[in-house]
Amino acid sequence: MKASNLGYKTPLLIWLFILYSCSASNISAVGGNKPQWVKERPVSDEYYIGIGMADKNQDNYISIAKSNALSDMVSEISVNISSNSVLRQFEDQEGFREEFQSITKMNMKDELEGYELVDSYNGKENYWVYYRLAIDKYQKIKREKLERAKNLAKDFFEKAKESEKNYDIHNALNYYAQAFDALKAHLDEDLSVFVLNKGRINLGNAIYQNIQEIFSNLKVMPAKEVFQLRALSEENPSVKAIVYYETNDTKNRIADLPFTFSFPELNIEKTENVHSNSSGEMICSIANRIPGGKQRKIKTVLNTQVYFGEKSEKNLLNQMFRLQGSVPYGYLTINVTNLKAYFQAEETEFGKSVSENPVANIFKKALSEHYFSFVPDLDKAEVIIKVTANTKEGKKMDQYDLHTAYLNCNISITNASTNEEVYSTALQNIKGMKSGSFRMAARDAREKAQKRIQQQIIPELRQIKF
Repeated sequence: MKASNLGYKTPLLIWLFILYSCSASNISAVGGNKPQWVKERPVSDEYYIGIGMADKNQDNYISIAKSNALSDMVSEISVNISSNSVLRQFEDQEGFREEFQSITKMNMKDELEGYELVDSYNGKENYWVYYRLAIDKYQKIKREKLERAKNLAKDFFEKAKESEKNYDIHNALNYYAQAFDALKAHLDEDLSVFVLNKGRINLGNAIYQNIQEIFSNLKVMPAKEVFQLRALSEENPSVKAIVYYETNDTKNRIADLPFTFSFPELNIEKTENVHSNSSGEMICSIANRIPGGKQRKIKTVLNTQVYFGEKSEKNLLNQMFRLQGSVPYGYLTINVTNLKAYFQAEETEFGKSVSENPVANIFKKALSEHYFSFVPDLDKAEVIIKVTANTKEGKKMDQYDLHTAYLNCNISITNASTNEEVYSTALQNIKGMKSGSFRMAARDAREKAQKRIQQQIIPELRQIKF
């Protein structure tokens, strides 16, 4: 009988023992007692320590806690710039130095390895994790990575030098950029290596200085001192720049270099990316967009994004050359002769003809600032421009003393010699609203039309050719 009672109690005792063991050993149980490392941060001479916490209301709170712990661990790892680092020449640029340290910390976090999870705590509202990384293990991994990076960078560096010797500047810059990219996580360190016929050099400094030398040797020159163009003409001569590589005793035209043409003095956002051809020439096809009336400038600058990547504060190589202001560039000077235009206008406002033609005059002013010079005689004109406009009353809201008016207008451009219409468009139902009177509302509609002319019609005119 006693044996029977003992057999009955045994399973119950086992389950009690299991439950007690779980509660005693699992500190991650929800709402358990906080471990000491949550209450007070551990300190160690042997490990880098990272403590991370995340609000459990977030879906991915476990990964967020881990990310926070690794950020905390990285903050313990000091970044000291070596005395012969390439970054030393930028130490007076406080913004750059801070940006480098920020990027370095970010890269360190992404590339951390060898760390281990020590513990976790699942609180009622927050989830905590405790990671550590042995300092000697981190230093060993860091040394191994540095050696691999230097060997890879050295290989790219030697290929760049060979390309440079053969005036293959495009590939030289590509290889230098790849060499720098291999070292970017180690720019604060001593990057000394042995190079045949050079002896011991600092790779970081050598890469930067060689790119600087290439940039200083590249010269961008216009094919003509001044280019003479006619506005919107398809018969204009090519607008060209030539890129040279000059040293003390040689001057070579350079092929396959990427440049960007732009209009620094004008409100034209359009740019053009080109590559120099086998004769070192670059043709600017967007020169015809330049408005006439006075001498203009087109800028052409080496497109470093091809080699260094997108321009951003996180792109160190771009930042370094931006600070030095040494990227090769040149200017082309353009004279554009306007088209001679004869102007016609028909305009009504609230059902009556308007001799002052306020809407038509807005068109005329905008066109004269771009591609057209107006002449009084039809027989002297190259094009005929006709503007019709009609402004109608809308509604009046007596409660607010608000008046509305609607403007409709059309513009037509015709080749005077062939009588062929080359451009036509309309601006419809432009609504003006003002208090006081319908005339005030009509003025508001004209102001909106003026913006539409600049935003829509002028860019469209840049596309037509005579």
